[in-house]
Amino acid sequence: MGVNWTAEQQKVIDLRNRNILVSAAAGSGKTAVLVERIITMLTDEEHPIDVDQLLIVTFTEAAAAEMKERIRDAIEKKLEEHPGNEHLSRQETLIHSAQITTIHSFCLSVIRDHFHAINIDPGFRVGEEGELKLLKHDVLSDLLEEQYQKKEQRFLDFVAAYGDGKSDKKIEDLILKIFEYSRSYPIPNEWLKRCVDAYRIESFKDLVESDYGKYLCMNVEYYLDDALSLLDQGLELCKKEDGPKAYQDTLECDKKLIEKIKMAENLEDMADVLENFSWGKLKANRSKTVSEEKVKRVKTIREEAKNLIDDLAEQYFYQSIDATIEDIKSCLPAVEELTFLVREFAKAFEEKKRSQNMIDFSDMEQYALRILTEERDGKLMPSSVAKEYQEQYVEIMIDEYQDSNLIQEAILTSVSTVESGKYNVFMVGDVKQSIYRFRLSRPELFMDKFNTYTIEDSQTQRIDLHKNFRSRKEVLDSVNQLFFQLMASDLGGIDYDEQAALYVGASYPESDQLDNATEVLVIDNDVDSLAEVSSEDREGKHALRGLKKLTDKELEARAVAVRIRELMKTHQVTDKETGELRAVRYSDIVILTRSTQGVTDVFSEILSREGIPTYTGSREGYFATQEIGIVLDYLRVLDNMRQDIPLAAVLTSPIGGVTEEELAWMKSKYLDVPFWKAVTSYVEESTEEDAIVKCMKQIDAFRKIVPYTSIHELLWKILDETGYEDYVSAMPGGEQRKANLKMLVQKARTFESTSYKGLFHFVRYIEQLKKYNVDYGEANIEDEQSDTVRIMTIHKSKGLEFPIVFVVGMGKGMNFQDARSRVVLHPKLGIGLDVVDLERRTRCPSIIKKVIQSEETVDTLAEELRVLYVAYTRAKEKLIITGSIANRERRFVWYKMACDTEEQVLPYYRRCKVSSYWDWVLPAVLRLKESKVIRMEIWNALRVVQGEIEREVAGDIKRQVLEQWDTERVYQSEMEQNLNEQFGYRYPYEYSRNQKLKFTVSELKKRMYQEEQSEEELENLGEELYKEPEVVPLIPKFLQEEEELTGALRGTAYHRVLELLRFKQITEDYGEDELVKELLAYVKAGKLGEDEAGCIRSRDILRFLHSTSGRRMIQAARAEKMFKEQPFVLGVDETEVYPEGTKGELVLVQGIIDVYFEEADGLVVLDYKTDKIFSAEELAERYHAQLDYYARALEQMTGKKVKEKIIYSFTLGKEIILK
Repeated sequence: MGVNWTAEQQKVIDLRNRNILVSAAAGSGKTAVLVERIITMLTDEEHPIDVDQLLIVTFTEAAAAEMKERIRDAIEKKLEEHPGNEHLSRQETLIHSAQITTIHSFCLSVIRDHFHAINIDPGFRVGEEGELKLLKHDVLSDLLEEQYQKKEQRFLDFVAAYGDGKSDKKIEDLILKIFEYSRSYPIPNEWLKRCVDAYRIESFKDLVESDYGKYLCMNVEYYLDDALSLLDQGLELCKKEDGPKAYQDTLECDKKLIEKIKMAENLEDMADVLENFSWGKLKANRSKTVSEEKVKRVKTIREEAKNLIDDLAEQYFYQSIDATIEDIKSCLPAVEELTFLVREFAKAFEEKKRSQNMIDFSDMEQYALRILTEERDGKLMPSSVAKEYQEQYVEIMIDEYQDSNLIQEAILTSVSTVESGKYNVFMVGDVKQSIYRFRLSRPELFMDKFNTYTIEDSQTQRIDLHKNFRSRKEVLDSVNQLFFQLMASDLGGIDYDEQAALYVGASYPESDQLDNATEVLVIDNDVDSLAEVSSEDREGKHALRGLKKLTDKELEARAVAVRIRELMKTHQVTDKETGELRAVRYSDIVILTRSTQGVTDVFSEILSREGIPTYTGSREGYFATQEIGIVLDYLRVLDNMRQDIPLAAVLTSPIGGVTEEELAWMKSKYLDVPFWKAVTSYVEESTEEDAIVKCMKQIDAFRKIVPYTSIHELLWKILDETGYEDYVSAMPGGEQRKANLKMLVQKARTFESTSYKGLFHFVRYIEQLKKYNVDYGEANIEDEQSDTVRIMTIHKSKGLEFPIVFVVGMGKGMNFQDARSRVVLHPKLGIGLDVVDLERRTRCPSIIKKVIQSEETVDTLAEELRVLYVAYTRAKEKLIITGSIANRERRFVWYKMACDTEEQVLPYYRRCKVSSYWDWVLPAVLRLKESKVIRMEIWNALRVVQGEIEREVAGDIKRQVLEQWDTERVYQSEMEQNLNEQFGYRYPYEYSRNQKLKFTVSELKKRMYQEEQSEEELENLGEELYKEPEVVPLIPKFLQEEEELTGALRGTAYHRVLELLRFKQITEDYGEDELVKELLAYVKAGKLGEDEAGCIRSRDILRFLHSTSGRRMIQAARAEKMFKEQPFVLGVDETEVYPEGTKGELVLVQGIIDVYFEEADGLVVLDYKTDKIFSAEELAERYHAQLDYYARALEQMTGKKVKEKIIYSFTLGKEIILK
């Protein structure tokens, strides 16, 4: 049965030969439509294409893999419908190499295929995150040191003005921030140049015509419009029957003054009007018919309008225009020096990476752009390489286009044929879901096309997908009702109107008992204001005392736990398989949070305490965990023992086992020396081996092997020999702690693949990761597919859907750190600096910085609004919005003022003057008085703990019942009988619990050989365990004496050669020259190691080939009846291995037969041996059991008789035939 596509979806699938922008709302099935478009193109009857003629770019590796899988499935379904279709069969093969990839993977493939175009070594590698941070730090340190040595005044003034005087960290962070920002532009140095040019202001005209001058004028207009809007609200209230009419004249006068500012011809005139601006005094209101509430509201509204004008004057008109221009000019040397340092760092960093044959992620884009474009007349045009890609790709498809940036746009445009007039770019996305601004995405790229592409047929066409096939009507209606009021082009990037709204496309089963209205749970955190609990309510008083100790996050987590328990009891969701309603499971619920920091741990702990299982993916604070901290301190001590704090930490840890008292007593004997010196002196002088001495001796032993031991091996040794791994495994949360330690070992392996080597650099590597807040998160030991409530960030949830969604943290403050930093950045306006007067020691923001700060704040708010939209649209059936609130009554007065606004969209100033999500959501909810799809509840602390009080009371009742229980009485005789039977059960095969049920042939051979020895020998040998070989010190080659491989390694080499030799091509005159030539070919092909080839004695191999067995094998090989390296698994009766075992039970035996061949009268099995045993009888005695198992396995596999078992000994140079 085919899919019923909507008219818009069908248009997306069918339209060709044009640029298409698909604006796809949340849940609109864009991925399914994209796959269908691809399949339609592949199966087009007139012009079918191959899948590798499409370039499909997605945002993440996971999305690329999912896309490829969907296309593969679709091709397979088409093949089932059209079996034998050669074109479809070819697509099934081509899909594996098709370019369905991320932008970075595509760039990497361009660089690997055309490395010569940018003169890069083809063997380059992508640097590891920690390694790159170290490298950046090293390059920056060298750069700044070089600048300090030059002692140029401009540099010294810059450091004095923008550093902190203690270290260069602020300067380093600033250079890195601007460097990373500039790399998102096709030509980074051009953007840096524009940043400098912004400060080249000579006149008032230059200021007005500059980019930030235009933004300044636009912001001034926003301020004035909002103030006028407020005064209009006040006037409407004054005109009401019970309104304060006495205030009307004053408000009219205020309005005229503001209109006068607005009518000023330029900024200078505005400044003059503002300078003489004064607010009139409200007349006394003596009428008794006037509503006191309206009086207060008018006064509050007017106060807000005054604040807006005062803020405007303070923000932009705080000094004369001439003084403003002088401030801008005074910043010019600083911005020149800053951009100079960024360019010098970029150059030095690239040289450093080149010297180590390494690139990073931003290099991928920059290098690919260099290969694919060339500059002509100041514009980037496709290069000859790009034209090759243009011929290869019929269409460029870009998923999540709203998250692209300028350099990605330039790369993908260069491989399209747009430049030659043939439009072939297909873009799909949703600007309302653009939430990757921190990765320098540019949603305005999407909006430029959204506003310029036409809905009618054209070469640049836009198609809107409005229907949502994910969510219930209640969810969509509530999202629409909120975002109609909150999102507009001035904040959010798009007008959220009927055109942008979500429309129902999914059908769900209905029930009268089902309440799917969106819930807004406001948790009042004011515990102190609660009414006194009754003195007899002991449980209530106890619960309230506990609540006073809770943080806002903990209180909210408790509220969420209460609501989850209620949902589990009463709510139903639709089963994905049956389509019927069923009870809620934990796995139906997700908790979404803006950030994991300080949230996931709290929610996970409290929900778990309430008996609700959770899955968090990974928790923050990896380096802060106790087990990791101790191991890192141990490594610091091994690297440099003269570190008091790490040394004391190791000694008092479970590894050292030293008490604080012992440490204090030891230090008291050496008062005048550092702690590390006291420890070493104590160890040298001690006559007894106490905990301190024992620990320090172990540290000394490890320090000796550090020079020749890899870091990951050193870590394993420390964990094993100190017993620390076993210790943490036995601690609470032992499994998690052990996983964390294994993760550290894995990080050590990763480090060893970088250009940095040795313990010193590893310790420094970890320190840099901590310094730059790179937190891997604790190792994940949970199963995401289990029945648990998932806790994840909103960003991680993008593209996912869940039946019940809690969006938490609505009361948490928003992060405006970027707008408030010392130096601010903007994609169009450049770099905003403070005006610093070093002589007067003063600092104030320049007008450029103020404008950028304002724009940065608006951009941050727009991003947060889009994040909120993404969070709310994850819900399929029920959405629950929660958050705590302080000073609720006062805040609600301000929120309720929004109800006076008649416009559907809340005023701009209200949407911009927010500090938390509640400042958006609650005014919008309070305006929806008649809404049936959004329900707001205010929970106080008693509502949160009500369930806990009830459970505590029930627990007391149960306790009383149990305390009065008659233990002598049998209440249920049948239950007693069942319990006696169950507890009396004994496992009949208890003896087998310590027995192995699977053996290798070598293990069984050894076991049987031991059993055949004398009783005395058996006692001495015992049951041998496999032992790891000793670590061979990594001694430099010039200190080694050349020696051949020995023992097992030599045996492996001989077996490998005999496996590779082509027996059927060996002739009678095959000699040493032919053998050596063949060995060299194997080495060159990578089939045989040089060390392996070096230990082969050609005479040994030739002697075997010319032996009777060798000649028989050659003959069998020519008849295609010789078989090498045959694996097998054989079941043998348990009593053969364990005489006391049960007959009929099987033990598995596995192994690999070196070679067997077939002759006319049966099979021959042969095993090669390189053991240094000089007696044929001893070899036969030791290995006859092994060949017996080989023979049994062969007979079972082939059904043919094994007539002969042969051992060939290379030591003896002869064959031994076993009986």
